[in-house]
Amino acid sequence: MINLIIYAVIGGAVGVLINYLSDVLPRTRRFSQPICPHCEVPFSLKGYLISFKCPNCGQKPRTRNFLVLITSIIAAVLVGVYPLINLNFWMTIPVMIFLGVILVIDIEHHVVLIETSIVGLVLFFFYGWLVYKWSMTGLLLTTVGGVTGFLLMLLIYFFGIFFSRGLGKVRKEEIKEAGLGFGDVYACAFLGFFVGWPYVIGMLIIAILVSGVYSFIYMIVKAIKKDYQVASTIPYTPFLILGALATFYIPKLPIL
Repeated sequence: MINLIIYAVIGGAVGVLINYLSDVLPRTRRFSQPICPHCEVPFSLKGYLISFKCPNCGQKPRTRNFLVLITSIIAAVLVGVYPLINLNFWMTIPVMIFLGVILVIDIEHHVVLIETSIVGLVLFFFYGWLVYKWSMTGLLLTTVGGVTGFLLMLLIYFFGIFFSRGLGKVRKEEIKEAGLGFGDVYACAFLGFFVGWPYVIGMLIIAILVSGVYSFIYMIVKAIKKDYQVASTIPYTPFLILGALATFYIPKLPIL
């Protein structure tokens, strides 16, 4: 019981940090003072962490703040009870923070920042190698996983560009937004480092299948509401993250 309370408290702290980074990084690309999204007046530390409304305009925090906080607490408890392969709870905390920030920013802004991508490439290269217990074979599998993820997603990225151009010619209109952003290519690379070879293939398959189901449901809902637009895009990195995490819990070949 004590452990569950500790996991929940740490999860709450993780949620606060994810919210903070998701607020400031898209705006300044660095650690900076958070501002109210409504009136753009800077928060004080006390106002940001404790207050339930902006002291200037009186607006309440976004629903996302509470969703992230609750989800982080639940995720921390689950990871504490069901840890990732070869990673204990405390080693998983940086992974939770990083993936949470990537997830929130991509959902809200449809972008994976180059700054976070660089951090991800370094972070998950070492984490991927750590999962393989620093072995030379593990180093090779980690490297191949990242390179494979990058190259495969790069092919999908260019396919999306060609598909958008072809669709634009058929419809005789310019489609400016491609199906994927290049940030998704970087995301597949650092997540490929994390899961290694050959699990990067499973990660991609899961991401493609789940995103396909989601897109189908999304299209139906939009059609029912009569506001569906051709070539509308959805954030893709969340599906890659889901695929990566799933590979840690799906029964594996005896490589690890």
